[in-house]
Amino acid sequence: MQLFWKMDTGRRNLYLLSFLAFMVMTGFGLVMPLLPIYVKLLGGNATELGVLMASFMLTRAVFATGFGNLSDRIGRKNIILGGVVLYGVLSIVFALSTEMWELLLARSIQGISSAMVWPVSEALIIDSVEPAERGYAMSVYMVFSNAGMAAGPFLGGALLYIGREHLHLPVLESYRFPFYFTGIIMFMAFVAVLIFVKDILPPLTEKEARDRKEEIKTIEIEPEVRRSLRVLYANGLMNGFAMGLVSSILVYYISIRFFPYDDATAGTVIAVIMGLATLSGMFVAIPAGKIADRIGRKPQIIIGGYLSRIATIFMPFMPTAALAGNMVLLRFSAFNVTSPAFRALQADLIPEKIRGKLIGFLQTMFNTGAIVGPIIGGVLFDAFSNHRYMLGPLSIPGESFPFILSGGVGIFTITLIWLYVKEPDIK
Repeated sequence: MQLFWKMDTGRRNLYLLSFLAFMVMTGFGLVMPLLPIYVKLLGGNATELGVLMASFMLTRAVFATGFGNLSDRIGRKNIILGGVVLYGVLSIVFALSTEMWELLLARSIQGISSAMVWPVSEALIIDSVEPAERGYAMSVYMVFSNAGMAAGPFLGGALLYIGREHLHLPVLESYRFPFYFTGIIMFMAFVAVLIFVKDILPPLTEKEARDRKEEIKTIEIEPEVRRSLRVLYANGLMNGFAMGLVSSILVYYISIRFFPYDDATAGTVIAVIMGLATLSGMFVAIPAGKIADRIGRKPQIIIGGYLSRIATIFMPFMPTAALAGNMVLLRFSAFNVTSPAFRALQADLIPEKIRGKLIGFLQTMFNTGAIVGPIIGGVLFDAFSNHRYMLGPLSIPGESFPFILSGGVGIFTITLIWLYVKEPDIK
C-alpha cells in the first residue's frame, strides 16, 4: 500500500481506472451470459434480443462523442462517476423488470452510462502515461477488464446455482438474483473512483473553453494521419456491425443448440464457458501490449484480428458445447492480442487537445455499426435456424449465417488496416 501511494498520479490513475474496469466488468460479466436466457424466460426471441442489444449501442453511439468532448472541457472524473451510478441503478431495474419493454428501456439508458464510463476512462489513462507506454497501459487496462469479465460469469453462475439449489427460487427468480449483486459492485466502484482517481488535465474555465474551441478549429492533421483515422473510423463502423451480429445471439445459440430443454443448467454451463474464455484473454493482454510497444501495433492487430474472425466463422460448426467453447476461447484470446495494440494505435494518431472527442467519435462509429448488427443477427438467426443449405459437398446450418457474415466482414476490416493505416513513429 505504501508503494502504491509513492507512485505518481498518472501511474496511480492507470491502476485505479483499471481496477474500476475490473469492478464494472465483474458486474457486467456477472449478468451478461444470463441475459439472453432471461430474455427467453420473459418470452423474447432472438430478434427481440437483437433489438435489446441494439438499443444499448444506439444510445452509446449517440452520447459517446458528446461525453468525450465534454470531458476535454470539464474533466474526466465526474463524468465517470455519473456513469457508474447509472450502471448500479439500472442493474436493480433489470432485476425488477417483468416485461420486454422495461428491459428495453433499462438497456437503452445503460448505453448512456457506458458512454460516460469507457471512452472517458480510456482518455484519462492516455492522459496519465507517456506515449511510449500506451501499449503497456492499455494492456493493463484490458487485463483488469478481462479479469472482471472472467470473474463475473463464474460469480453469476454461482449465484444462479445458489438461488436455484439453496434458496429454492423458481427458474425466473434465480436469473434475477444475480442482478442485485451487480448493483452492490457498482456502488463499491463509485466509492473507489470518488476517493482515489484524479484528473490529470484541469477543467477549463469558460474563457479557456472558448479559446480551446477556437484552437481546435486550427489544429492541422497530416494527410497520412487523416487517412489512417478515416480507415479507423470505417473499421469501427464495420467492426461494430460484425461483432454485433454475433454478440446478440452467441449465448442464445449455445443454449438452444446444446441445452434446448434445460435453461437452469444452460446458464451455469455458459457462464463457465464465457468465464474461461475471458480468463484466457486476460493472460495474453499484457505480453501483447509490451510487444506492441517494442515492435509496433499493426502486426498484432493483423494477426489477432484474423484469428478471432476465423474462430467466429467456425464456431457454429462445432458438434459439442466443449468444442464450441474452445472456439469462443480462441476468439476472446485473439481479440485480446489485438485490442491493446489497436487502442494504443488510435491514441498515437489522435492529437492530445481533441483526444477525448476523437476517442468518443471512434466509439460512436463502432457503436453505430453495433446498432444494426444485433438486429440483423437476430433476424437471420430466427429466419434460417433449423434449416440446412448445400454448398457443393458442404451442408451449411442456417444458424451459422450470422457467424459467417460476422467473420467475413471482420476479415475485410483487418485487411483495410493492413493496407491503408500508417503507423506513426512514437520513439
